Amino acid sequence: MKKLFEISVAIKSVAAMVLAGQIFLFVIIGSFFGLTSIDFSFIWQAIAIAVITAILQYVAFAEDVIKNMRYSLRLLVFSLPLYAVLAAFAVIFKWFPANIYTWLTFTLIFLVIFGAMNAAFEIYSRVTGKKLNECLNAYNRKSAT
Repeated sequence: MKKLFEISVAIKSVAAMVLAGQIFLFVIIGSFFGLTSIDFSFIWQAIAIAVITAILQYVAFAEDVIKNMRYSLRLLVFSLPLYAVLAAFAVIFKWFPANIYTWLTFTLIFLVIFGAMNAAFEIYSRVTGKKLNECLNAYNRKSAT
């Protein structure tokens, strides 16, 4: 029961961040196109995408689900189903006209956002790792004396 609670908290936290990010992007991009409101159906779509994304993220990156997998493969386990889900939503909810140029643009935007988020996460991990290593080294020096 405790593990189920931990998993649900992790999924809800990620889903909330994804939903906030979607709304933020919609507001920024929508402003350029003169949009002044968010359609109610879009909110439900955004919630569904946020929950699905959070579940995919948990499955791909939690060590208790997939053990001993390289990070690059975990990215594929996460990104390919995510792209498929987004593509399905795009088709079902008619996000844009169905032609090769809009699909290429959709794919390019997905790859750019996915790449930028991975780069930001990598920078964060390196900075955090460096700080943790410095603290560990300081602790080891104190312990040695």
